[in-house]
Amino acid sequence: MSETVSGRTSIEELRRDPREWNRRGLTHPAVLRAMVTARVNGHDGPAQEPTYADFFSG
Repeated sequence: MSETVSGRTSIEELRRDPREWNRRGLTHPAVLRAMVTARVNGHDGPAQEPTYADFFSG
């Protein structure tokens, strides 16, 4: 990640990074959009359905 002049990462950069979303237990909007599109089109999508263990990993 790049840093701003003050040495801090901008919020826009953090929002673009899927790891930052995952760190907070969220799905990045691009991944979510792909899952919804795949579901609407009748495909399984890029990821499996979440399982109980997904919420307690790490």
